[in-house]
Amino acid sequence: MKMIVLAGGQRSTISDDAEGMPKPMLNIGGRPLLWHIMKHASLCGVKEFIICGGYKIDVIKDYFLDFYIYQSDIQVDTGSNIVRILDKNTEEWKVTVVDTGIETLPIERIKRVLDISGDEFLITYGDCLSDISLKSLEDTHRKEGKIITVAVARPSGRKMPLHFAGGNSAEWQDNDSTWTSAGVFLARKDAFTGETRNGDIEDILLQSTTAIYKHKGFFNTIETLRDKTAAEELWGNGKAPWMGVI
Repeated sequence: MKMIVLAGGQRSTISDDAEGMPKPMLNIGGRPLLWHIMKHASLCGVKEFIICGGYKIDVIKDYFLDFYIYQSDIQVDTGSNIVRILDKNTEEWKVTVVDTGIETLPIERIKRVLDISGDEFLITYGDCLSDISLKSLEDTHRKEGKIITVAVARPSGRKMPLHFAGGNSAEWQDNDSTWTSAGVFLARKDAFTGETRNGDIEDILLQSTTAIYKHKGFFNTIETLRDKTAAEELWGNGKAPWMGVI
């Protein structure tokens, strides 16, 4: 199953780059945030990714074009320009990078890659870190038989309200806590065909067609310098929850 990563938004406001780095390319412990998101997914068995880019998409393209070299030890003969790979240390991923525009809303980005997505696919935002079990998400999706399953988590950082079209509540609650969208979904293609309106994915969720997977582990969005620093500290201390194999 492929994963669509929504990575086409505006420049990051917490980048050290004066020109503004795309948020998914923010450096977390020497690697882009995008790599961390994809690495967790790959540990859960995902090997194919569709990156829906936009703002400074060339930065994302260049990263993957040079990915093999940057991840490996190399020997360069500067006289002949021959490069020898000494120690392969890369990922077995198939990555498709698609320019879906800068101002495009998430649902429209997804619609623009439906011809290569497959009939079912995972979706995540390019600024969300979590240790969500994609296998458990899929198990819930299969059990409930709905067209889209959304992972929900306890609010941390930016709240992404879980809207149910036609419902009265912008947040999903149980008897002890409020839960919001964790920005990870498993969907059938037909969830985004027909007359679906453009906007955030959360805006098209219907109670009759949406299943809920409650994630009680780590979840955060990288919205501020504080979020970035906290993620780097977890990584530097060898305690990054998203590196767990689930």
